[in-house]
Amino acid sequence: MSTVSTGLSLTDISNYASNLGTSISSLDDSVTGTYDAKNLVLAQKQLRQKEQEAEIADKTQLVLTRARMLQLAEERNMYKKKIIYTLLAVILLILIITLTTYVFFSKQSKGSNK
Repeated sequence: MSTVSTGLSLTDISNYASNLGTSISSLDDSVTGTYDAKNLVLAQKQLRQKEQEAEIADKTQLVLTRARMLQLAEERNMYKKKIIYTLLAVILLILIITLTTYVFFSKQSKGSNK
């Protein structure tokens, strides 16, 4: 058998393998650190999203409450308008009855004087 000399010794290959292992370990640590950092950022964003969803739910409930309050206020105003219009109609009715009675009695008294 003939041997081909590459000029590399066993220690060179061992050092190269050791350096390669260190580089891979360093790269793995770097990737793991980046992964952990991105995972932390993602967790923070998810937390913020949940907070925003809770705020939206609270504000939606607040809007519904205020809408109901507005509806009740409108109903009370309509009731008050009905009361006012009814009182105005009663006052006008009393005025008309008074005028009619006055005209009726004034014609009767003129008719009885003749």
